[in-house]
Amino acid sequence: MVFVPATAWAAPPPLPEGDPAPAADPAPTDAPAPDAGAGVDAGGDAGLEVGGEASFDASASAPETDADVDALFGGGGGDDFDSDFDSDADLDADGGAVLPEGEDEGGDDEGPGMVQGRREPMMPTTRAGIGLFHTSLPDVGGKYTFRFRLHTNFFRKDKFMYDVGGVTDQHSRVQGGVTMGFTPAKWGEIFFSVNSAANRNSREQANRQDAEAIFALGDIDFGFKGAWRFKNGIGVGGQAGLGLLSGSDRLLTSNVNFFVDGMFAVDLRYLTKSEFPFRFSTNLGWMLDRSLQPSVADYAGISDPASLEVTRFSLGANHSRVRMRYAVDFPVRLGKEKKFGLDPILEWAWDVTTTEAETAFAREQASPTALRRSAQWLTVGLRANVISGLHVDAAADVGLVSPDFEFGPRQAPWQIILGLGWSFDPTPIVREVEVPGEPVAPPAPEPILEGRILGAVVDTAGAPVPGAIVNFPGLVSNGIVTDPSGNFTSYRFPEGTIAFTVSMQDQIVHEGSADVVAGEDTQVQIQLESGPAALTGVIRGTFTDNNGKAVPVTMQVSGQGVDEPFNSMPDGQIALELAEGEYQGTATAEGYKSKSFSFTVEPGGDTSFTQVLELDAPPETPLISLNGKSLRVKKRISYDGKNQVAASSYEALDQLATFLKYHPEVKVIEVGTHTDDKGAAKSRTDTRAGSVKSYLEGKGVAGGRIKTRSYGASKPVAVNMTSAGRSKNNRTTFRVVELAK
Repeated sequence: MVFVPATAWAAPPPLPEGDPAPAADPAPTDAPAPDAGAGVDAGGDAGLEVGGEASFDASASAPETDADVDALFGGGGGDDFDSDFDSDADLDADGGAVLPEGEDEGGDDEGPGMVQGRREPMMPTTRAGIGLFHTSLPDVGGKYTFRFRLHTNFFRKDKFMYDVGGVTDQHSRVQGGVTMGFTPAKWGEIFFSVNSAANRNSREQANRQDAEAIFALGDIDFGFKGAWRFKNGIGVGGQAGLGLLSGSDRLLTSNVNFFVDGMFAVDLRYLTKSEFPFRFSTNLGWMLDRSLQPSVADYAGISDPASLEVTRFSLGANHSRVRMRYAVDFPVRLGKEKKFGLDPILEWAWDVTTTEAETAFAREQASPTALRRSAQWLTVGLRANVISGLHVDAAADVGLVSPDFEFGPRQAPWQIILGLGWSFDPTPIVREVEVPGEPVAPPAPEPILEGRILGAVVDTAGAPVPGAIVNFPGLVSNGIVTDPSGNFTSYRFPEGTIAFTVSMQDQIVHEGSADVVAGEDTQVQIQLESGPAALTGVIRGTFTDNNGKAVPVTMQVSGQGVDEPFNSMPDGQIALELAEGEYQGTATAEGYKSKSFSFTVEPGGDTSFTQVLELDAPPETPLISLNGKSLRVKKRISYDGKNQVAASSYEALDQLATFLKYHPEVKVIEVGTHTDDKGAAKSRTDTRAGSVKSYLEGKGVAGGRIKTRSYGASKPVAVNMTSAGRSKNNRTTFRVVELAK
């Protein structure tokens, strides 16, 4: 048995039963060539069907010994030829599965889908199974292959969401994720990804209700893909999965998304003789998106439209939608043995909202777009298979169309994507075929000559690094630890180039290779360019006043090279990931005294603390007085033609909001509205009461501290016969409902 190029073959015809095996004679030159696509039959008693599976006529006597097998096939022993071509039992010298000619693994054959006897390595998309950057491919990879990919993307834009009266914003976002996939069957793939994002929106907007920094923590996607690629390069498939949503202040699942996609692709490498590197792929699917539910974030508690839009964009919240992806790429193989891959990629993405508009996300001043429900972007990128399944990629997303505000978050104008991944195939596929004509005895195995690597690991200053772990990926599972002098001696390896990595504190700090020479020791000095990244931990802080009420603060953090402010959430909570070490924090909040404190970040730890802030001296509020439960506003509250608070009353209500902020003992007040008997009196006072409450909430007064009561014209203080009397009846009163003792 020898290895030859993948061509059709036919075995010598079997001898009639009872005849001895003759000596092998050279084939006559005038004999016609055997038909490569048909079975060979001798006298109708036995036949061998070409195509990788042996079959015998039931009337023929089955061979019972090794000698019988030799006589039947002309071989040299029963172990030299397996008539069943059992792909589970036959292994090549490297441990890969041996398939006879004609058998196929997952729709692959000799050609574009194979590189050195292995399936062409592939990478996951940013959120799902095997694919490009955003487009999934109807392919699941080789059976038992494993894929791992890290990626990050980022952008920064001025005037992104706010440009009012000369005040603009600056928005920046950094996202990152880990995606993994495994192929348990030749038609199926399991995928899993974890994704997080950090957004910062800086603007000098008065009364903004969103935090300057918003974190979207640990969203998880997982699912299953079924796909098949036919030998002509056409692939079809489908995938379904779930997305577990986390909020911005905890690593717990708040709600669940569901998505399903159909996939189709045409690969011209399989349809053209020249193996032209062109592939067209498309996806069509739908996502049930639950990220706008109150369990993920309290959108209903945000009344400012700009703050609402920034919060929704930062958390990636969206409506349920149809998802369409169209992509072309040009996968070429390079090098003498085509071990290296290069894939330019162009993708067009189009999402269309399927949910009706919600008034909570409407903006009256916004102009409608031509495609109100659509989000579109274009991706231009390049992916490279460097060596042995190691991939690097880079791309740029260009925003084309953003939906109207009520139909989805704004599309980023651009973002850069960077990725690094690895595809591992534990069972490479090696094709094995039979040589027509005289059987050839297997060649004698060549002796395996081995050598070692004697190495030393030093730091940037040339000092030895003890305790570093040297690994040899794909060769051995155990690493070697450097001794106190930074030295190590490797295992014995066959002659050739051996790749290795150096790890410290569970982080790879160096990658390299060495040429092993048979029978010799190769000396290598490995100088590290940098040490491992500092270990980090998480600190979680809670800020309250003396009564236990949450206080939103700005915390200035200094230490370990950090010196910058961080804003807490509106509920006084803050969570930060910092490098291990000692830090100094200073919390400031309007109306409270600044407070400084120290804290320690433990590596890999999760530390919590609570700080109580003292009230500062309250500002003067001359228009407000409190006597027992009698609350007096010394200026009349006026309203415009739409029964909204008039500008002339802003000063009085501003002082009332300040008074309530510095007098927490006033737990609940009542806003009572009265009017004359003309028109819809009750409706008019309803609107006025709601307008006063909304204004005070906009100034930071909790809605639970304000009760409204609309009296209509039921309690006049003067007759409605004169304009003076009607003016007196149009009044707004305030009183304390609940006062702390």
